[in-house]
Amino acid sequence: MLSIIKLRILRLKDDVSVLILMTVMAFGLTAIFGISFNQYRPTVLIVDEDKSSYSENLIDELKRNNAFNFVNSDIDNAQVGIEEGKAAAALLINKGFNDNIENGKNVDLGIMKIKDDAMILALQEMLTSITMKMSVGIHISNITSELVYTEKPEINKEEIKLNAYKNIMESWKYKNPIKVTATIANTGTNSGYDNLMHSIIGFTMFFSMYTMVFSIGTILYDKQYKTWERMLVSPVSKSSIVGGSIVVSYLTGAVQMGILILGGKYLFSVDWGNSIAGVLMICAAFIFAVTSLGLMMSSFIKTQAQLGSIAPIVLTSTSMLGGCMWPLEIVNNKALLFLAELTPQKWAVQGVENIASKGMGIEAAVIPTIVLLTMGIIYFTIGVKRIS
Repeated sequence: MLSIIKLRILRLKDDVSVLILMTVMAFGLTAIFGISFNQYRPTVLIVDEDKSSYSENLIDELKRNNAFNFVNSDIDNAQVGIEEGKAAAALLINKGFNDNIENGKNVDLGIMKIKDDAMILALQEMLTSITMKMSVGIHISNITSELVYTEKPEINKEEIKLNAYKNIMESWKYKNPIKVTATIANTGTNSGYDNLMHSIIGFTMFFSMYTMVFSIGTILYDKQYKTWERMLVSPVSKSSIVGGSIVVSYLTGAVQMGILILGGKYLFSVDWGNSIAGVLMICAAFIFAVTSLGLMMSSFIKTQAQLGSIAPIVLTSTSMLGGCMWPLEIVNNKALLFLAELTPQKWAVQGVENIASKGMGIEAAVIPTIVLLTMGIIYFTIGVKRIS
């Protein structure tokens, strides 16, 4: 087997370009999709028909929030912006807002939108919170101005009220009446979706598969140029030939995945979670499964040209099903979710995300590792039995 391993290592120089290309593409697409989407802020147009001091205060409070990109507009441009998809929503501050909020009446705000989604719900919650804060500030400033005016009738009541309101709203920036201390429990509950984290995990799994499958595909090169038959009649056994090919393919995949994991940590500041051992355990099982998958594919395919045509279709489609490109949480189709369970990518991405994103420990790696090893054994058995 050692002679086969040495031979395959010497042949690796022909595959170095593939390894480098796949690694660069993984980092590049992670930077494009992960960082760009993490910095994305939906645009919300603001139409102020009241044009009062309190409507201006509301707009100022909204623009302090970094979750949305608030832009002033008029009603006509807001309608066009929503219809053309240039803005996610438009906020309409109706006439009478100033009088209603000052007198403690119901405040009427309008939202122009195409559909209801999580972003609209978040915007509604934000508006409710800010208007309630403003109402409380106005109520307190009214009481304060009345008390001060009772003691000193000579003062300017409106000026006291305005100053009191400004001080109350200013104090919200520095302290809140309620302090919440959060502790992350190791329960497996999702603590929030991190697109950068998902991108580096998904693209690591996706692009490393190409390197491993084409590395084990050198068997087809041997068959095409009759080297395979000469090795079979040599003193080297068939198991040694296949075993040596798998070992080199496995090591190639391990090196590339190690580079991608380290790159994620030092280039994108990705925290791989509480158990790097769990992450490595899943990756090791995934490499075995994909290497075995490459062996099985090579047993059904006759030439490297066919492998070059079929492998991208198989790897891309299964990676899409397995959640490498997007989180499976957004998929509702039961048939697609069932097919995802049959892909090694799903188990690898889910297992690593449970550790890296959700604060789980090495126990989160056990089931994905078992499933991936089982898949690998099945692929390996079929590949060995069919290859000749």
